[in-house]
Amino acid sequence: ENSAAPKVSVLMTCYNAAATIEESVRSVLAQTFDDFELVLVDDLSSDNSIALIEKINDPRIRVIKLTARHRRTRALNKGFNICRGEYIAVLDADDIAHPTRFSKQVAFLEQNPQIVAVGTWYTNISENGAEISKAEFSTTSVAIRRRLAFNNSLVHSSMMYRRCAAQTIGGYMEDFDYAQDFDLWISFAEIGDIGAIPEQLTKLRRLTNSMTRGKDYSIGEQLGCTGCCMRGGHCARAMSCAQSG
Repeated sequence: ENSAAPKVSVLMTCYNAAATIEESVRSVLAQTFDDFELVLVDDLSSDNSIALIEKINDPRIRVIKLTARHRRTRALNKGFNICRGEYIAVLDADDIAHPTRFSKQVAFLEQNPQIVAVGTWYTNISENGAEISKAEFSTTSVAIRRRLAFNNSLVHSSMMYRRCAAQTIGGYMEDFDYAQDFDLWISFAEIGDIGAIPEQLTKLRRLTNSMTRGKDYSIGEQLGCTGCCMRGGHCARAMSCAQSG
């Protein structure tokens, strides 16, 4: 804490990600934009995930070792509350950021003050890194807002958002184990616009087994988020946080 706050805080959570985490972290360290810290929250991994990262020995990496299992959403909030940057860039411990991702997202947010969060197009890759498919979608704020009424096309690992905006709405909603990102985007849409850069700047690793089960739960939670939005629940949440702040 004795140094000036970085422009960007990279938020990553980890649970037994030894097979992929080093590649993910090195994609952060390889960014052309270098005014960042990496806040890595380990949720009591039982493998050597953190040992691999500590060997890298880069001063920009801040490892937070939780002493009890928090699960994904609470771990995200633990990390978020430690982040010091003006902007928060998210990357999961099995995904990969293109070297120019942060520089392009920072420039986008600087040039568009009405935008509270910005994502990117992304490439789906297999467990061993082979390309499966490319995801492209309309990146206008209007189109993104319309889609949020039906589904979540914004990938958490591709997003950069204003820390002050996330503080305004109270961070990640811990009621959700899987759709915490979708809930955040809906809440963001109540206080500003969401954008996306039409370039493949993120690689999303599609894992078998546990991820499939998680996706099923996520769909159910997304329906819950959408219902809450239709009832005005997110608007009330955003207004409540804004007034208390």
